[in-house]
Amino acid sequence: MNERITFISDFDDINLKKIEHYIKVINDKLCKVPFGKNIDNRENADTLPYHFTLSAWDISCKEKVIDELSKIGYPKLKILINDIAIMNGKENSYVLYFDIEKSEELKLLQSKIYQMLPSKKYNPENFNFHITIHIDKDYTKIITMKKKLLDNFTPFELKVDTFGLYEIYPAKQVKQFKHFINDKDYEEITPTAVVTSYPRIFTDIPYEKEIYNWLENHCNEEVTLNKMLAPEIEARYKLTSKLLDRYRIKQVLELAAGYSSRGLIYSKKGYNYIELDLENVSKNKIEILNYIEKDIPKSLNVISGNALRKDDFKKLERYLKSDEEIAVINEGLLRYLTFDEKRQVAQNIYDLLSKYGGIWITCDVTPKKFIDSQDKALPNFNNNLSSITSRNNLNDRFEDINHIKEFFGNIGFELIEIHKFNEIKDELYSVNNLNIFDEKIEKNLEDAIVVVMKIKK
Repeated sequence: MNERITFISDFDDINLKKIEHYIKVINDKLCKVPFGKNIDNRENADTLPYHFTLSAWDISCKEKVIDELSKIGYPKLKILINDIAIMNGKENSYVLYFDIEKSEELKLLQSKIYQMLPSKKYNPENFNFHITIHIDKDYTKIITMKKKLLDNFTPFELKVDTFGLYEIYPAKQVKQFKHFINDKDYEEITPTAVVTSYPRIFTDIPYEKEIYNWLENHCNEEVTLNKMLAPEIEARYKLTSKLLDRYRIKQVLELAAGYSSRGLIYSKKGYNYIELDLENVSKNKIEILNYIEKDIPKSLNVISGNALRKDDFKKLERYLKSDEEIAVINEGLLRYLTFDEKRQVAQNIYDLLSKYGGIWITCDVTPKKFIDSQDKALPNFNNNLSSITSRNNLNDRFEDINHIKEFFGNIGFELIEIHKFNEIKDELYSVNNLNIFDEKIEKNLEDAIVVVMKIKK
């Protein structure tokens, strides 16, 4: 019977695989459970994932612990595993563990917990953070394991933004606590939706002139507008839509949909279409739809939410048909996110497609070389964009196709199609009717890509 509750790191699959990469060289069965009189069978009770512990309490305190832990803001942490070491354990046993380099941020989190819920063993002043690998009474066995692990060991970094309260032993998760995603941190991206709305008026995409007219009269965003951006924006819109048509998946989730007209167009075709964007954009979008269209299809749902937040993905499910696949699409989201944030969005999409099936179509993975050609085709465009949002950072771009494949492959995706923008050049109204074109813009369309991904089998 469980008598304790423990508060630990909840590593995601990517970080757990980093740990498992090192311990796979050990052929013996490993056990992380300490020796103790209340545990009859340590190996069967060893059901906690690899973790570091922040504190633990008697199970009688569970409700108070949950209440207090819910008041804490949890950071995104990076920890460095800098060594493999041994310490003494209970009942003359030995603990083999990964040593965690001292982290002020981690200590600060534990201090907050200790002040609210003191537990003597977990006093931050004399606590050593570690990840247990194995506990045994056979010292020779522990030494042998350590030597084997050190043969190929190099320090490595782990990331964690989720923590779990567990009953032990065996483990039973009581509640999970996560880093809070604040929409205000992402609101500086929203003016870019106006930047991309303006050049669409130089295309033949339906409703775009009406949409921009509303924005011009109701938004006070101070942004630099560029007509020469039209070929790029038109190409990514039409190429994404062309791929969506080809796959014939009639249930669509568009992330960071902004002020695009695609949702209205496709819902009129009978698609079940869901748009997700931050609250201020979604409110504007609903007003725009009412401004330009009397009869908005019931199959179009504009939802306020953040693509990084797992709970916002869950609330979308009330609008989804459980027996149909989903096409997830996005234009102009990932480029403004760090790689950690990209990973979170990708993980949310992975979880959704794991349940419903389908594909992910995105132009947001275009490699760094595209920025060079964009700067040449549209001088000062990225400088102007950086004045709108601090998130237009070159360090947050993919290096090349191999980097894209590796990044999404580690999450569980495979790239099944890669298309260049210039494949659709002959269908661009801005190019062929308004002659918004030159050699530099042509190179820009050559370097920009749209990819289609699905979950690996």
